[in-house]
Amino acid sequence: MLKRYLFLSVIFIFSFSRELFPAPVCGTHMPEKKQFICGLEESIIIDRNLDNDEGATNGKRSFFTLSYGVFPWLSFDGKIGMGDVDWERIGSDSLSYSTNFAGGYGFRIKAYENKNLDIKSLLGFQHISVHPNAENQTTEKHEVIIDEWQGSIVISKDLKSTVPYLGARYGSIDFIKWVNEVNRKRIKSEKELGIILGIDYWLDKKTKLNLEGIFLDGEEVTFGISRDF
Repeated sequence: MLKRYLFLSVIFIFSFSRELFPAPVCGTHMPEKKQFICGLEESIIIDRNLDNDEGATNGKRSFFTLSYGVFPWLSFDGKIGMGDVDWERIGSDSLSYSTNFAGGYGFRIKAYENKNLDIKSLLGFQHISVHPNAENQTTEKHEVIIDEWQGSIVISKDLKSTVPYLGARYGSIDFIKWVNEVNRKRIKSEKELGIILGIDYWLDKKTKLNLEGIFLDGEEVTFGISRDF
């Protein structure tokens, strides 16, 4: 128990020593100790306004996901796949950066749990990075990286095959862009606090579907399928 609280303290200090950015939470189901969860995930940023009148961004990401239970209360999560980015500029033509590498990692920690009421909660920390292909606009070469971090808290209610959950996240997208390999600029999103609504649906004892939406700081939706091993 002491090790668990020490670990939480270190993560808390680390998390608030830097800005946090958004990524899918994907429910409160975690792998057991030394067990895996594998899955497929599709995540879509429908709209995310950027700060200082820099327009908005959107994009799609497709991942293979893997979670590993380090302890009964801690899991590490990883994902690898592909993603694209659109930049809707104000006063200029929009830019679309085509699909290329995307990946992410994070971890989840069990927090409050009430087995009699089938209620549990998690603290989560996630990172996603998307590196789309450069977009050539006339004679200029536009490049971008989407860098995302976030801290989140989620609580769920087990209704047998259906597990709805509700939560909140704190974060902002880092939109890093440059032109002709110079003039590197980091643009942040306009809002930092989001509301999480999601649901897990169990097809059998080991396979589940997930649907998640995030609102308030932007509009995002994630859906996927995973299986326990």
